[in-house]
This record gives sequence, structure tokens and C-alpha cells, in this order.
Amino acid sequence: MDRLASQRNDSNERRSPTAPPQGKYIPYSERFPLKLPDRTWPDKVIDKAPAWCAVDLRDGNQALPRPMTIDEKAGFFEVLKKVGFTQIEVGYPSANQQEYDFMRLLIEGKHIPSHITPQVLTADREKLIKRTFEALKGAHQAIVHIYRPTSIDQRELFFRMTKDEVMRAAVESTKLVRRLSAKVDFPVQLQFSPESFTGTEIEFALEVCNAVVNAWDPGSHEQVIINLPATVELSRPNIYADQIEWMNRHLKRRDQIILSLHNHNDRGTAVAATELGLQAGAERVEGTLFGNGERTGNLDLVNIAVNLYKEGIDPGIDLSNIPWMKEQYEKFTGMKVPSRHVVGDLAFTAFSGGHQAAIAPGLKYQKKASDPLWRVPYLGVDPKDFGMKYEPIQLTGQSGKHGTAFRLETKFGCEVPRAMLADVGAMAKEWTDAHPKGDLSDEIVWKLFHERYIEPAGELHLQNYTLTRDGMKVKAYLEVSARGEEMKTVTGTGNGPIDAATNALKQLGYSFDVQSFHEHSRGEGSSAEAVAYVQVSSGERSVFGVGIDANTEYAALEALVAGVNRLT
Repeated sequence: MDRLASQRNDSNERRSPTAPPQGKYIPYSERFPLKLPDRTWPDKVIDKAPAWCAVDLRDGNQALPRPMTIDEKAGFFEVLKKVGFTQIEVGYPSANQQEYDFMRLLIEGKHIPSHITPQVLTADREKLIKRTFEALKGAHQAIVHIYRPTSIDQRELFFRMTKDEVMRAAVESTKLVRRLSAKVDFPVQLQFSPESFTGTEIEFALEVCNAVVNAWDPGSHEQVIINLPATVELSRPNIYADQIEWMNRHLKRRDQIILSLHNHNDRGTAVAATELGLQAGAERVEGTLFGNGERTGNLDLVNIAVNLYKEGIDPGIDLSNIPWMKEQYEKFTGMKVPSRHVVGDLAFTAFSGGHQAAIAPGLKYQKKASDPLWRVPYLGVDPKDFGMKYEPIQLTGQSGKHGTAFRLETKFGCEVPRAMLADVGAMAKEWTDAHPKGDLSDEIVWKLFHERYIEPAGELHLQNYTLTRDGMKVKAYLEVSARGEEMKTVTGTGNGPIDAATNALKQLGYSFDVQSFHEHSRGEGSSAEAVAYVQVSSGERSVFGVGIDANTEYAALEALVAGVNRLT
């Protein structure tokens, strides 16, 4: 074996310190093989929102370190109503007295309007199903959600049931729900979940679901909800999409089935899996507002709804006041929405100079252009659409010149010329270098700008001026004090006020040239002011001075004097 080949083999045999023990974990596709070479979901486009079911009050609540009280659940129920959910899983009324009492509170207190369907979960056991129907007495309609764990591991390790026994339990409980539904005076829709669908042989999951639908035997105007939960997210999103498409193709009585998804986030891809599952034929989605749930959480409904919104699709729920939604969620659950969530406190804020450089002109374009298309680099959506107050650019030691200039413009109306950007960026960086943990607030930025450009230290002071014009020529009379001397008047003539004032100041011994002049107004009406920027140079050195005044001529002369003071 040659030396190079030996090195390759050695490299292949070396294992990282965190390499999994041999045989402890195997690829998902080896344990649950599924071949779908003619898959069609990659070419499908989501063009409408799915039917939503919020499970915050059941699946999200049971995952809280401190579950909500009845009053807190009632308050959160009102939040979900206001957001616009028309299907809400309110709990598991057969699980304990509090869950039962909450269901009764909603019904007896008439808190459920006619357009909202409460969903209740129950295991497929006779006693629990009957208790569930007792809790529903007086409802105007309901979804009764029964589940049966079907996964290999749960069958073999926990329940110790055969496939036939699992199938029989699911069918018998379905028939019981059907019989009890016939005895109540409100319509009942069945939902069935093969719990841990992603840990179940797909042929067996299909067999159970088809058996349940046949046992329910929906009428011509009925639809059964078949919910396929990634109770544990075990595979990549594309594999889950293949599973959903395969089920979508093979479910019998498909026109009488609503295919539903319920994803958890164990791999961090619940949103992606759900979106691909919708492309694969699902029509309904369950989840919680900000992804609260067991382990790594449920599908985040706000995240996926915002994703739809970004595609120009009506999400079907109200996203116009997300700050309120976050506040209510945190109040009732005790959980926190991460600042880097898609609508978190920092989701629309850039700290790095490169991002700030692109965002600033994008926002300026968006403000001035008639183009209705949202086109701002690094901001995929307008936060204002969600009622969010935001600062797209905040300044730290990672920020650059564009970010500083953006803050000066948006907060103080100073549109810094391009040639001045580098020096403005240096101004901010000098401060952050000296204060690495400090907060470069707007107040500090303005103080630095004022001291550096508007009133820099120097011995030249303009007290008054007079300008006269003779044709194209301007004569400037400047009352100034310089170098600690008494007030004196100097004169100069030029092609404009700046040129004339420059020639006047040179009589005092100042040696400089004017490189550029920029001016704009800030504010409106009688409160409007002129902001002037004068660039002066001497030898290799070039600096800017800034003047701000209601009088445009005085602002320009103040900027000139400030520049000269910085230069000397």
C-alpha cells in the first residue's frame, strides 16, 4: 500500500470524540424504508393557507413546567379566538378534573361562539371516551380526537400489543365514538391520530387509518380528520413529505378525509416538514402559537403563518398585532419568545456593518419609490405589517459607517454625504472600541456627531455676517474672533457665499481649500432647518464641518467655520 493510500485509510478510520457508538443509531431510511421515485410534491406550490387547529391549551399546556390554571386557560382561549383560530383543541377532559371543569366552563359560560369548533383529545379507551362526551354536554359542535399509539417501539416495549390488537382497539373506540355521537344533539367530527406515525411502519399506519375510516363510515357530507403526527421528528423533512404523499395516494375514501399534520421539532425542522407536507397533499395543520410543546416543541404556527404571508398568501389568521400576541403568550405560559424568532425582538435588527450598508438604501428606496414590491435586503418582510416597532439598524462595535449614517438620518434628519461616511463610521468605532460593552445609543451618537462636526474645539468663532451681491460676485463681511484675539471684521469676495467667506478667512492666516459642499433641509414648515456640510482640506488632510440653522446661509458659514476648526 502506498503512503498516500495509507493516510486515506487512517483518516477514514479515525473517529471524532462524539462519534455515536457503532449500531446505537441507524439511518431512519434503513429502519423505515419507503421508495417513492415518482414523488410529485417537489413541484407543487402552496397557494393557500391550510385549516389551522391551535393546540396550545392541550399539547402546549401539558408541556409547561407549571401548567396553566383554569382562569389562565380561559384567558388564553380568548387570545386564540381573537387571533382567528376556528378550531381549538381545548384539552383532554377525561384526563383530570381541571381539564373536565375547563370544558364545562367554556360551554356553560357560552365562551365558544358558533364559528369555533372545540376539539377534545381522548385515548381510545371506553371509560375515557364516555367521560369526554359527558364534558361535551351542551356544546354546539365538537371534534373528538382519539389516538392510538402505533409505533414499533410503543407496541413492543410499552403496550406489548400485536398489530391486530392495536387495530382492534382503534376500530372499537371509533365505533364507540360513533354510537355516542348518535345520542347527542350536536354534530361530532371524528379525528384519528396514529400516534408516533413517524415511528410506525407506513403500511401498518395506512391499514389502521383505513380501518378507522371504514368503522366510522362517514356519510356523504361527512369528513374524517386523519392526523399524521410526527410525535417525534425522526427524519429529514423530505422523507416526511414522501410519507405524506404516499398516505395521500393510498388512503381509501380520500374525498371523505381531511389530511392533517401535527409536527414536533426534535430535529429543528418542524416548519420545513409541515410546508413540504402541505405540498404533499395535507390540508390541515396543528401546532402552537410560538412552538411551545414537549421536548423541543410543537410546530410554530406563527412562524409558518408568517412564511405564507411572505409568499403573498393570506394566512387566514390575524398577524397584525404580533407584539400583543407575544405579550399574551408570555403572560399565560410563562415562556419567552426568543429574540431571534422570526418575529422576535431582534428579528428585524441588523448589527453588522455589511448588512446595515444594504438595508439603509433599501429602506430609503422603499420610502420614496412607487414600487409596491417590498425590496429591502436582509429584511424579507415589512415588520410594520405585523404591528411591530423596530429598529432595523442598531450600533455596536460590529457596525459600520452605513449604520451610523442611517441612524443620523432617521433619528436626527442628517443625510450624511457619501464622502463623509468613512469618517462618521470612524467616529462610532472610536467610541465602541473605548466602550466594548457600552450601548451606542442615539443620544450618544448625536453627542459625538455634535462635538465632532457641529461644534468642534477650535479658536475660530463666527459672531455675525453680511453678504452683498454685485452681479455674479458675492462679498462677505464676517465678524469673527480667532486665536483668542478680539472681534474683528474680515472681508472677501467670491463666486458664492462659501467662496467669499473662504477668501475672508484666509486674511486671518488660515490656509485651506473647500473640496465639497452639500445642503438639505430637515423638518417641515416653519420649523424646517438647513443642514450644511462643508469639506475643507489642507495638504493631505481633509475634514468635514456641519452647520444647522433655519437660515441656510448661516448654516453654510457655520459648517465652514466648523471645518476650519477641525482642520486647525
